[in-house]
Amino acid sequence: MSAALFFLSSTGLGALLSLAAEAQGGDAPQFETGGGLLWMLLQTLLVLVFVCALAFVVIRLLPRQAGLGAAGSMLRIVDRLPLDQRRSLYVVKVAGRWLLVGSSEGGVQLISELDPEIAEQEAERVARERPTLGSVGAKARTAFADRFADLMKKKR
Repeated sequence: MSAALFFLSSTGLGALLSLAAEAQGGDAPQFETGGGLLWMLLQTLLVLVFVCALAFVVIRLLPRQAGLGAAGSMLRIVDRLPLDQRRSLYVVKVAGRWLLVGSSEGGVQLISELDPEIAEQEAERVARERPTLGSVGAKARTAFADRFADLMKKKR
């Protein structure tokens, strides 16, 4: 019964019922809101904590259990080159072997086995040359500051 009264009061139907009761000369129904509001807030917080805990378990713990995010894995995807939306080339290191693998909607195919020494050198070179997030942000800030300074000079 209290859930029905809460629904009526929260949707504004309770106000309409009280206006109708006053028009007929009767007493308007009274609704409880004091303790019910605190209990509803507590329930909402408990559900939020439960959902956050469930998300943590799904994101962090389940991939480790399935072996998808294992640190000591024998398999490592070194690089990926997307060819189009559904096709990509992967350089994969598996148990000391370097493989060039193609993937598409038709499946995954081994294209070639790479020379381990040359592949290792190239992987290190690419890792050194790959821009980091900090360097990209610094370049963007510098470019923005230069452009902003130019605009301010033009305005004067």
